[in-house]
Amino acid sequence: MCLIVDANVATEVFGTPTHSDFVAIIDWLTSPKVKGILVLGGYLTEELNRVKAARRFLLRLSQAGRARTEPTAVVNAETIAIQSSCESDDPHVIGLARVSGARILCSRDAMLHGDFKNKVLVDNPRGHVYQTASHATLLRKYGHTKACSEKIK
Repeated sequence: MCLIVDANVATEVFGTPTHSDFVAIIDWLTSPKVKGILVLGGYLTEELNRVKAARRFLLRLSQAGRARTEPTAVVNAETIAIQSSCESDDPHVIGLARVSGARILCSRDAMLHGDFKNKVLVDNPRGHVYQTASHATLLRKYGHTKACSEKIK
């Protein structure tokens, strides 16, 4: 059950109070009833660590075993391999999705949404984008992918 949170929504997701659109994500990541995992790695980790609220929350998630960091070298290599195929300026997020198996992206970046939903870039299963509270069903439906869950074990 893996999710990627883009830096462009980090303050809204991890800030206090959490924006109403993202309360379901925080509940999913902290609930004892589900094993929601936030995936980090490569440049995205650096971006999120620049946001004070995110940095504190990520530390708590990590301590609770609810954040998983993919090796930077592996994410960077994948990012370089697919960079020319991306329309957005966030190939590092696509690289992280491909390495980690995460198939839900929380972001408000329309260009990144296009890349994340592009079958050539993210497939088996396809990527899904969470933007508003109405997308909470994505966490239940697609928060668990075989590739991501195999890495958790």
